[in-house]
Amino acid sequence: MIARQAAYPLTLALVLAACGGASDPAKGAKADAKDAKADAKTEVIDTKRNDATSLDKAVQALDLSGPVPPEASVVFFTVDGALIPIGCYDSAKKKLAGGKDCLGLVKAGDDVYLRSNSVEKLDKAGAPKSSMCQPGEDKPTSIGIPSVDSGETFDYAVFPKSMGKLINRVDPETYSEKGRVASEDEKKALSELIKPDAEMQINQSVSFDVDGDGQADKLFSVYVVNPKDSEKLSYSGVLLQRGNAPGKWVPLHESRNDTETYTVRAFIDLDGDKSQEVWVNAVLTDGGGGDRIFKLKDGGADPLAKWSCGI
Repeated sequence: MIARQAAYPLTLALVLAACGGASDPAKGAKADAKDAKADAKTEVIDTKRNDATSLDKAVQALDLSGPVPPEASVVFFTVDGALIPIGCYDSAKKKLAGGKDCLGLVKAGDDVYLRSNSVEKLDKAGAPKSSMCQPGEDKPTSIGIPSVDSGETFDYAVFPKSMGKLINRVDPETYSEKGRVASEDEKKALSELIKPDAEMQINQSVSFDVDGDGQADKLFSVYVVNPKDSEKLSYSGVLLQRGNAPGKWVPLHESRNDTETYTVRAFIDLDGDKSQEVWVNAVLTDGGGGDRIFKLKDGGADPLAKWSCGI
């Protein structure tokens, strides 16, 4: 009898253990909540972008490998229905040039880098072709390319493709209302140089190390409306102050009693000498325009060729 009674507590203990025991309900609820929380953590999906595998990177990753000047020849183009060569460097002749003298440096099938504000791509150079501003010419001085032939638009192009990463584009804000600023000292110095016959207007203000000496240089595009003929400008020009010569301004290019205003679009070292050539765009009061590249020299700059068609 005693042995049978002693077995009851053991049997009861086994039953309670199998059923979870006579545990505290509050503790059980906490445990359940903890388990649910753990389960919830395992269900969180990581939506963070993986830059190494993202589609954006795959689209943007262009192969821009290859030689650059002075070892390689270079041709820089503006784009208007075709590639218009406005500046180049011939590595064999160790010479800068522009216009039609650049055509022989690019062969059909060569990789060319093209760029607009929102798009960059590579394409193959085609045969000589007239640009939009060269209709009906017997000997085209521009180059066709499939992307442009199909209607795509670009601001510029460059050969070889390796130069695509070395174009220093100017921020459009420099020629916006916000960017057209000059200090009183700068205005005074510019006015003393150009001697305006009416109020001088700031068209653009740019800071960039153009000559490669490690100091930022300053460029202003300015103009003065002719007080006797509002359709003309009594003065228009791009003026440079080197970082190592503060207060001394020299003209890169200027015109008087004409209709052109100028905008610096980009800097590019065509010949690999560490000094940047300057791409300048001109717009006429009648809506026409053209482009030109300038090479710095003491006291100013020299153009590599005439203005591209349009001027």
